[in-house]
Amino acid sequence: MPADINIWALAGTGFAAGLVGSMLGVGGGILIVPILTLLLGVPMQYAVGSSLASIVINACTATGVYIRSHMTNLKLGLLLSCTLIPGAVIGAWLAARLSSPILSGIFGLLLIYVAYTLIPHKLKRFTAEELERQKDPHEEEHASHAWLDGEYFDPAVDQQISYGVHRPGTGLTTGFFAGVISSMLGVGGGIINVPVMNLVMKVPAKAAIATSAMLLAFTTMTGALIYAYNGYIIPYVIAPLMISVFLGSRTGATLSQRLRSNTLMAIFAAFLVLTAVMMILRAFKVI
Repeated sequence: MPADINIWALAGTGFAAGLVGSMLGVGGGILIVPILTLLLGVPMQYAVGSSLASIVINACTATGVYIRSHMTNLKLGLLLSCTLIPGAVIGAWLAARLSSPILSGIFGLLLIYVAYTLIPHKLKRFTAEELERQKDPHEEEHASHAWLDGEYFDPAVDQQISYGVHRPGTGLTTGFFAGVISSMLGVGGGIINVPVMNLVMKVPAKAAIATSAMLLAFTTMTGALIYAYNGYIIPYVIAPLMISVFLGSRTGATLSQRLRSNTLMAIFAAFLVLTAVMMILRAFKVI
């Protein structure tokens, strides 16, 4: 372990990770882990453990802001956590025992596909018919889980948004794999949770991001505890990261409420492509 890590480099990394993570509901591990390993010379498992521990602050801070603004779907988040948390436990357990180059490559290709499908669907305004369909879903199977439906006020468009939640079973299944990947790679499960909630479960972008932030708090806490048990948490690394991540996440969560959903989804699509490239390069040991 290198003992001469620059504290300002850690602080800058944490702020950028907190800003991006809270705005997109994905956690900042995709920035923290590569910087710690590639630029600062921290071994992979220590980098992932430190990343998860510092992202706890990011996730909890962003979750607090989103809950106060009533954008978080608490019922949906608690339901999905039933499979997400067991997945996080398994992912952290596997990370201490297995290397994951093949998983990284497959996951990178998956992210490119998700980013491709995201752009044409969300880079447009909702029509009046689409908004009405969200308020009054006509699918018969929706009645059994209508209690998951939610609403929030969007200051960017100055209107109350109501929506129905569809296919919760799919969300529970993908949530398990999101938990595994989150703890195994330290990148945050939002890269799966946000597209699934938005594209499959028909949750609006801002509500999906806010709910994903709450789920991220659950997975990072679970994963960080297991990494700490295995001795992969470094106090002198996570201390500056936690402080700067807190500041960045407060700024990002506030900014995200003022941006339009289309803008957020465009940022998220670009973010997925960047993540995919890094995953593929890691799989082929280029980075």
